[in-house]
Amino acid sequence: MSDTKHNYKCPLHAVDRRLEDLHRQWHQAEQAYFDPEAFRVAIQTAIQTARTVSFILQSNKAIIPQFDVWYQAWQERLKAIPLMRWMVDARNRIEKQGDLESHSWVRAEILASHLNEGPREDVRADLFDGAKHILENVPKNALGAHILKDGVLRIERRWVENSLPDYELLDAVAIAYGHLSLLVADAHRHMGLLEPTVSTEKGELPYDRAMAGGRMPCMIGHHENRLLDIWIATGQLLEFEAHRVKLDVEKAKEAAKRYGIEMTENRSHDLDVRSHARHFFKMARQLFLHDGHHVFMIIIFKNGKPIDMREVRIEEHGQKYVFMRSLAHDVLRLGGDAVLTISEIWRAQFDRKHAYKRAVDMPDRKEGLAATLVMKEGEPFHLYAEINRSGTFVQLEETVELDGGFPYAFAPIYAAWGRQPPGPPSTADVITGRRSSRLSRLRRILGSSTALTLIASLRSN
Repeated sequence: MSDTKHNYKCPLHAVDRRLEDLHRQWHQAEQAYFDPEAFRVAIQTAIQTARTVSFILQSNKAIIPQFDVWYQAWQERLKAIPLMRWMVDARNRIEKQGDLESHSWVRAEILASHLNEGPREDVRADLFDGAKHILENVPKNALGAHILKDGVLRIERRWVENSLPDYELLDAVAIAYGHLSLLVADAHRHMGLLEPTVSTEKGELPYDRAMAGGRMPCMIGHHENRLLDIWIATGQLLEFEAHRVKLDVEKAKEAAKRYGIEMTENRSHDLDVRSHARHFFKMARQLFLHDGHHVFMIIIFKNGKPIDMREVRIEEHGQKYVFMRSLAHDVLRLGGDAVLTISEIWRAQFDRKHAYKRAVDMPDRKEGLAATLVMKEGEPFHLYAEINRSGTFVQLEETVELDGGFPYAFAPIYAAWGRQPPGPPSTADVITGRRSSRLSRLRRILGSSTALTLIASLRSN
């Protein structure tokens, strides 16, 4: 993947090329992560290259209008970032004193919530027994019971430098790359030039540089390749099925015909994500009444347009803790500014005396079809229809619309957007939980008519 492709000779091509070198060296360090010597060489080379990006930019000051005024603002901005000051110091240490003092660590933590509040231990790799210790200290109370039933033990290998203890080293360089990428992109805009674009062998890759903090998509969530997730209840590796849904026009037409749905509405000019949510939920109602069930669907929006759709097979609650964190990385990579989920849920009154009980375990639980829309700007929006079952017959109550609330499951996405989730629930609120996928094996064999029909409803979007 290259981050600098123009259809002409860019006046700042030397700067573009050096930033591209940094990206390439970052991947060399990533590939050498489990080879200490190769990683040391690659990451230190990347740090040195990062420092030269601004040097080369300054050497081109003669072609940049009002360079001193423009660049001084950027210097002040970058100097105010502790990580960028560390990058300067690290480069000086490498060149004048020798190698950085980096060590291989292992992080063990428990995921038992959508919030990053679980116990965590960072231990030198050669001394690691953190997994055993962290499990031995699970409390013997309601929280402990919840952890042992639904929790996930996550183990991650990390390189950490002595003078930068709060960062994983590869991630630190990725973030620094992001700041430099924003600098270089602004230099292009300041000169009235096209911004550098991200290209692959398949063509240009659109992404939101500002939302991603300047990092390329491949630099976001890269640690997922070094994670080991273990379901505490069984000791087994945690896995789940998730795949994106692509439009196959003929299959979509067949699915729509089977469900008796007319695809006549042209929504290509509708940029209101709430309107899209209502439309998709209306479709979901029809599909549910036909099938008696509904898959867990996720739709990502950008600038009011659906840009990504996927369905997920989640059988255990712990899988959702992992999946929603991974989804947050995808939202950031794609530049998504709104996310809609549609699924069957259990719904129950919130009771602080049973704070760790899931809705499915509450005696007053009710079953429903629900959609939740969260947005980078604005409050959550919910659509809900209670399900009534009588044998094989199913019925849906009228759709109810709700604003606000505290969508715990979306906390990782809010964090990716750099904003806090809405306030905590009151005693009048409800707790919800997605229903287990009872027919996933059958649906896996038959394929998802739900996904085909929903995506067909996009029509010319």
